[in-house]
Amino acid sequence: MLDITIPGLDAVLSKAKKTQSDIQKAVNQTMKDCKARAPAQVTKAVTAVYAIKSSEVTAAGKVAKGGAKTVGEIKIRGVSLQNIQLTYRDRLLTPTHFSMTPRTRPQGGKKYTVKASVYKGKKKALGSAVFLAHSGELGTTEIPFKRTTAARLPIEAIRTVSIPQMIGNEKVAADIKVRLNDLMLTRLQHNIDRYAKK
Repeated sequence: MLDITIPGLDAVLSKAKKTQSDIQKAVNQTMKDCKARAPAQVTKAVTAVYAIKSSEVTAAGKVAKGGAKTVGEIKIRGVSLQNIQLTYRDRLLTPTHFSMTPRTRPQGGKKYTVKASVYKGKKKALGSAVFLAHSGELGTTEIPFKRTTAARLPIEAIRTVSIPQMIGNEKVAADIKVRLNDLMLTRLQHNIDRYAKK
C-alpha cells in the first residue's frame, strides 16, 4: 500500500472563489477522475523502470489489453483528496513477463541460455542450469525451471518480482507520487473552473 499526499492541495482550494457546496462538488469529481486515471499513471511509472508490457500491468481489475494475462490488480482508495491510498496485490511473476529469450526450447537438443530483462535494458542470464518446460498452470506456455538438488527431481519454477514489489521500488514509488500529485492538482483545478462557469 502506498499513501499519497498532495502538498499543493490547500493552495488550490484557498483560491477557489465559490461556495463550499460547489467546491465539494469539484473535490468529489476529482476523486472520481483520480480513481479512473491514476492506474494508467501507475502503469507508466512501473514500465519506465521494469521491462514488463503496460498491457500486463492490470489496473483496477480491468481485463488486460490484447489478450494479455492478468498479472495483478491496482486500486485507488480514499474518501477525500487528503486521504488517498494506492493498494495492490499480485503473485510473483515468471521471467516470461520480462522479455525472456528464448520463448521455447530450441529443436534438436540444441544448447541454450535463458535470459530475461526484469529491469529495462538489463537482460541477464538466469543461470547455466536453468531450462524451459511446460507448466500446468500456464497451459502450453514454457517457463524456466531449476533443479533444487543434484538429482533430476525435484524442480521448481523460477520467479522474479510481483506488481507490489515493482510499485514499492524506491524509484517507481517516487515517480508515482509525482504523477498522482500532478494528476490530482490538474483535475482539481479543472473541476473548480468547470463548476465556476455554472
